[in-house]
Order: sequence, then C-alpha cells, then structure tokens
Amino acid sequence: MGAILIWWLSILLIGIGYLPLSVWIFQKFDDRGWLFSKVIGLFLTGWLLWVFSVLKVLQFRQRNVLLLVLICSILNYLLYALYLRKRGLAGSAANPLKDLSASSVRLPLVICEEVMFAGLFLFAVYVIGFRPDAYGTEKFMDYGFMTAMSRANYLPFEDIWYAGYSVNYYYGGQYYASFLMKMTGLSAGISYNLMRGTITALSFALPFSLAYQLMQDKMGQAARSPWFAGFLGGAATAFGGNGHYLVYGIFLPLIRGKDKPHYWFPDSTRYIGYKPDLPDKTIHEFPAYSSIVGDLHAHYINLIFVLAVLAIVYAWAQKEDLRRPDRRPVLRPELVLIGIFTGLFRWTNFWDFPIYFVVTGSILFFVNWRTYRGEFLRWMGIMLGEVLEILLVGYLVSLPFTASFYQISSKIGLTHSHTLLRQLVLLWGLPAGIFILFAGRLIFERVRMKKTLPAALVHARRLALPDLTVLLWGLCAAGLVFLPEVIYVKDIYGKSFYRANTMFKLTYQAFILFALVMAYVLVRTLAGKGKILKVVGGAALVLLLLTIGYTGLGVSGWFGNIFKTEDRISTDASVFISRYYSSDYEAVKWLNERVEGTPTLLEAPGDSYSEYERISAATGLPTVAGWYVHEWLWRGGHEAEDQRIADVRTIYTSKDAAEVKKLLKNYDISYIYIGKLERKKYPGLQDKVLQSLGETVWSDGVSTYILRVGS
Repeated sequence: MGAILIWWLSILLIGIGYLPLSVWIFQKFDDRGWLFSKVIGLFLTGWLLWVFSVLKVLQFRQRNVLLLVLICSILNYLLYALYLRKRGLAGSAANPLKDLSASSVRLPLVICEEVMFAGLFLFAVYVIGFRPDAYGTEKFMDYGFMTAMSRANYLPFEDIWYAGYSVNYYYGGQYYASFLMKMTGLSAGISYNLMRGTITALSFALPFSLAYQLMQDKMGQAARSPWFAGFLGGAATAFGGNGHYLVYGIFLPLIRGKDKPHYWFPDSTRYIGYKPDLPDKTIHEFPAYSSIVGDLHAHYINLIFVLAVLAIVYAWAQKEDLRRPDRRPVLRPELVLIGIFTGLFRWTNFWDFPIYFVVTGSILFFVNWRTYRGEFLRWMGIMLGEVLEILLVGYLVSLPFTASFYQISSKIGLTHSHTLLRQLVLLWGLPAGIFILFAGRLIFERVRMKKTLPAALVHARRLALPDLTVLLWGLCAAGLVFLPEVIYVKDIYGKSFYRANTMFKLTYQAFILFALVMAYVLVRTLAGKGKILKVVGGAALVLLLLTIGYTGLGVSGWFGNIFKTEDRISTDASVFISRYYSSDYEAVKWLNERVEGTPTLLEAPGDSYSEYERISAATGLPTVAGWYVHEWLWRGGHEAEDQRIADVRTIYTSKDAAEVKKLLKNYDISYIYIGKLERKKYPGLQDKVLQSLGETVWSDGVSTYILRVGS
C-alpha cells in the first residue's frame, strides 16, 4: 500500500503542477481538464527530461525527475498568473485551484473523477496481484526495457538483446513508465504493475471526462445525460468487448445450454483467419484485452496519450467553432500541444502518428470550414498554416528519436485477401449499426428542418459541435476498419500474417473511437424524441452493456478467483524469476545487487516469445543476441543477428580457448551466464574452457554459475 500511495501521489502532484495549463486549454470543460492535466504533465515533463538525457545534459535519475517536475510546476503557475494579470483577472481568480472551486457544478465532478481514478487504480493493482509476473507474451520485452532504463544514465538505452547498439524501436511508452519509476524510487517490478493499473484506470476515467463533456455541450448542465454518457464511454472503452464475445461468449452458450463451449477471452482478438482456418491470420485487439493480459506495450501505454489528443482537439474546437478568432488562429496553445503529442507518437507508438494526425486534421478541416464559410482562400490559408504548425512542432520535438531511428517499414502494398463479410459484421456490426443510426438521425433532423434532402445536406455544417465531432470520429473509425481490407504496411511478417500488424494497430484505435461514438450516440438517442429510435437505441444499449461482461470473463479466466485474497501473489512483476526459474533466482538477485552500469552479460539466445532472455529481461543487462524475430524486425534484416547467434554458440561450445577469448573481446563481454537453459540449448557446453577464461563470481554449487571474464 505504501508503494501504491507514493505512485498515486506522484501522479496527483504532476497533475496539480500542470493544472494551470489544463485550465487554460480546457476552459470550456466542466472539470477544466483535471484528469487530462495528469497525462499532459507526464507527457511534457517526461519529454523534457528525455531530451536533456539524449543530449547528455541531465542523467536519467530520480533527483533530475523531481527537479524538472518542480520547475515545470512553478513555471506553469507563474505563466498562469501573468495570463490572468494580462486579462485583468488577477483580483478575481488568483490561481487555477480557485477557478476549479469557483463553481458548485465543477467541484463535485472533479472529486468524482479523482475518486474514480484512484478507486479503479487501486482495484486494478489488486487484481493484477493474482498474476503479477512479467512472463509470457511480450512481457520480457516490455519489462526488459524498463529494467534497462533503470540502469541507464542516459538515453537511448542499450538494446538488451543486441549489445553494443542502442534500441531501434519506439520505446517512449515504456520510458514514461520508467519516468514514474524513477520519480517514485520504486523498483522496476513494482512500477511495471503500477503502470498497468494506471493505464487501466485512466482508460476509463479519461473517456468518462470526454464523453461527459460532449453530452454536456449537447444537452446542457441540467440533464443527467452527461453523467450517463461519461460512465458509458469509460466502460465501453476500458472494459468493453467486441461482437465476437456477444455471439460466442453469450448467445451461443445460452442456445446450446449444457453443451456450451468454453470461451477463452483471447479468441475475441484472433477470429479473422482462425474461424474458419484460412491463410490470412490477423489480430484485432482492444483495451480490455490489453489490461487483462498485461503487456506494457507501446499501443497500450499510448492509449492515455491518444485520448488526451482527442480531448485537446475538442477543446480547441469549442473555442474556435462558429466564431471569428480575435487573434491569429494558427498561434494557439492547443495546436502546439497537438503538434507535440502527435509528433512524439513517432517515439511512443509510431502507428498513432499518422492515425491521429488524420483524426485531428478532420476536426480542423470542418471547424474551419464552418467558421470561414464563403472565404475559401482564407479558409485554405488558415488550414495550411495550422497543419504546417502541427507538423513542424511534431518534427522538432521528435528529432532526438527520429535522428537515430531506422524506420522499420514504410512500404505500402495492396491486400490480396479480405475478411469474410460475416466476420466484419460480427466484429464491427454493433458500432457500425449505432453509427449508421446516428448518421441517419442527423439527416432526418436536417430534412425535417430544411424540408428537402439537398438543403439539409448543405446546412449540415450547422451541426452542433458535439454532433460534428462524433460524426467525424465515427467516419475515421470506419476508415480504420476498412483500410486493412485494401492496403497493408509491408513488414517481415509474410505469408499468412502479412496484414496482421496493420489490422492490429489500425483497428485498436478504431475500437477506441467507436467506444466514444457509441456512448454519445446511445445516450443522445435515449434522451431525444422518437419512440422507434428509443427502442432501437435501448436494444443497442443492452448489447453494448453486455460486451462489458468480457472483462469479467477475462479476469476470471486469467487471474482466477479474485475474491480469494489468500491467492493473491504480489504486486511485483519480477516474481516470475522465483516462480518459474528458481535455479536462476539467486543469480539474478546477485546481478541486480552487485553489478552496476550496463556491462554485457552473455546468455543463450532464443526465439521471440520464448523463455530465453530471462536474465537480460530481469536485470536490464545487455546480451549479445536476443529474441530473434523482434531483432530481425528492429534491425531491418537478420544476417547480422544470425552471425551473432552463431558466435554465441561458438563461445559456449568451442574447445578452442583462443577462439572463444577473441569473440569475448569482440563483443566486449564482461559476464557469462551458465544455467539450465544454456545447458539445454548447448548440450556440448564447454565448462572447462569457459572457466579458464574467467572467474566464477557466483555459483549455486551445482550447475548454475556466473563468470566474470578476465582481461
């Protein structure tokens, strides 16, 4: 509980420090961006320290994290005070905390949001404790990134599976988890799972704030609809499943009764190409699955940042929509923030950069079209200026990453296979149907007002801003579902998995957008007029609520009975070593306690997703070669990796001490690890040759030991 409290307080302090900026950005939000201040503060302060670390100005250490958090907080309040004084408001509102408490409507909302976030965070960490291990799927990679950064003085850190080279992957997501790790002073194992709990809680709380505000702007403060929309938006985003769960997890078991098949929650993410079995295997994951499985991967951590972008863009639209700005519209703080966020998506999750540039651009396009109707040249000039501003800011802030990043893939191909229509309908039929219902209702409302359809469409630009925003989000989501049926990004995953990664990254964001769309549309429909529409909306609402059962089923299937508190294991992700690799436990403990810096430690390499590389993942010490397919993807080829793997085999199995010594020097190896997996992989392992070249610094007295290589 002490670690949990420290972590929550750290995030709270970051949010309070950036509250002035949030109050400025979210002037028309009822909560003044209370929850988003945490995300914006983490993003901007973390980025500053990252830049200083890359430039070798500041080390990635706790004191520097705390120093920058303090400095940024002070600057925020000083700039806000100057802003108030400039506007003649210094006497009426001295600081943003008073602004938040000035209204009896806002303060209960802020308190509710903070209690909601803290409660969900605490509960998520409790549940995670029933299966806390950083073990299985891609956890070795995610956890290894964090342990590597726990050792690193400067960034980018050395690739734990390709010693001698910095990591060539968008590691920004894991960096932000490590930023909080350094700030709190907690271990990588504890921080790994606390970050998981943070993302789970914010993936509900942030959509709550955004859906609440959309409905509030549409219906007004007197209605209860904003609260309902907020809770529905949060639940649909964080805990909702897809249509596969509805059919195979609920309806078919009800029909079949005793003969009902067992539903395994990952089946919802591996349906296209698997049932029926076809040579076109795809992935279509979503936030609830990520929260359950527990990979602290780029697309999952970036979830909170893409939600922040959606909120910032909407906050910009609230101020700019249907009015002539009294200042130059290009120089807006919201646009600068959007540029920073989308630009840094190249570093946190590269796929989200083009996705949310387009989503943002669609809002900018139509809001400016409404504002500058009849002034084509000015409209186009402003649009061009805003787009260039966002791109330029994004390019500059991401330079410390892109300057040394080798882009994994940039080639686009046309798909030669397509999803079966019934599978598309099953997976996306519910959100698509709700969106079509919404679009149809908008047209009907325009027709009723303007008498004829052509006139209604011409006046569509007069849609209420929430309606326009949700309409554009729905269209973008539909486009993200449609794109993998037409094109794909070429990568190393050929044959049956050629479009799997493309569909995965695009439809993940489609799910998020559709979740917000469904929450708004259904509450708007039920709060509006028309009995038939209410009946249809009510039925759709029931289906959407049923999908939330996916999380309950997944939690019970993955974590077991969470009500048996005695079964809870730990909050520490590093317990996988003691639980699954007991013979390595004391060795890893020795390495973490005795070895400083990042000397190269040799261990046996293995395939991706295998148990190999458990030592480098658990310690953050780089090894010569690691997960094969991952490094193949990151390095743009496998020839050099093949050579490294061959050299490692030679080191462990050669009887020629001179040859082994030469290779040890070539890769600057300081330690050699010999354990069960090394003996399993290399039956001809030459203990005597290895021991002749180094000193045994740790041994279990049986078959596992660590050698320190001599000079």
